[in-house]
Amino acid sequence: MQRLELHQLPQLLAYIPADTPRDEWVLNLMAIKSEFGESGREAAQAWSATAPSFKLADFLATWKSIKADGGRTIASLVYEAKQNGFKFAPISPQQAEKLKAEQRQRQREKTAQAKQEAAEKEKRYQLTKEKAQAIVQRLNTAGTQWVNGRTVLIEPKYASPMHPYFHRKGISEAIRYLPRVFMEGNNIIIPVKHLNEQGEPETWSLQFIDPDGNKRFLRGGKLKGGFYPVRLAPKGGRVLEVVICEGYATGVTLAAYYFQESEVICAFNAGNLKKVATALKHRYPTARFIIAGDNDHLTEKETGKNPGKTKAISAAKAIDAFVCLPEFAEDEQGTDWNDRYLLDLKAKQLGK
Repeated sequence: MQRLELHQLPQLLAYIPADTPRDEWVLNLMAIKSEFGESGREAAQAWSATAPSFKLADFLATWKSIKADGGRTIASLVYEAKQNGFKFAPISPQQAEKLKAEQRQRQREKTAQAKQEAAEKEKRYQLTKEKAQAIVQRLNTAGTQWVNGRTVLIEPKYASPMHPYFHRKGISEAIRYLPRVFMEGNNIIIPVKHLNEQGEPETWSLQFIDPDGNKRFLRGGKLKGGFYPVRLAPKGGRVLEVVICEGYATGVTLAAYYFQESEVICAFNAGNLKKVATALKHRYPTARFIIAGDNDHLTEKETGKNPGKTKAISAAKAIDAFVCLPEFAEDEQGTDWNDRYLLDLKAKQLGK
């Protein structure tokens, strides 16, 4: 394929409609930035502005979020433009050599930019790690303090078993017998762990859950590959089985009612299952692994896709693990093992 040069980009983009679904638009921006880096922003913005729905703030935020070494290449744009009638103008050998030199320079600039972005991200990770560890240390501190002429006992700020979220999930009793997470104000605080060089869990970020179940993570934290050990034996201990699921409430449910003798890990989301499973497989190479994924059966009914099931199977294949998904009747609401537990508990209470 003849190389596309920066001065040709506006001409090529004229053959591609900018008024497309957002995901396609973002992929096109990725292709432009992957090839031209920041040099391609002006042409990308001018092209995007031809769409009726264009918003400058949205474009700038999206462009900034795209990595210089994204997976989308300019070849996809060239192909689409050619399908719509775009053709490269013939060039002389001298022009071709000049263009190759410019391409090599852009590649050097793109590589340098990618390194800078990676360094900046790592710096953010480290700063967030320090912040998360400081918060955990403060919440986990016990001792005494002299207040108004008397000694006051300071206890760790563990999450109350009667927190509305725990109560709604039916795990208030279960968490009394498992390692406690923290609470500040009305928010449950769950450490996000990564294995360090010695293979030990180390806090890198935090997840916050409010009484309504809304979840957020500490901004700038390293989530990919992060997990929370609902129950995890020390390294070197005898571990026969490790169960990995998505959310914290699901992990507590599994540890308390389904896999009471197993190590149980929550990976926070389906996309994180494989990364967490791979890391823990290295830590416990002889253990049996089970991916207790979500079953997004209602989503599958509407769209034909079941992301929880798909991601669980992918993670299991990566480490030769078993897959264990909750089953639901066609008219039952729910996706995870906590939902399955609550449905069964309700049926039992009703005598069904």
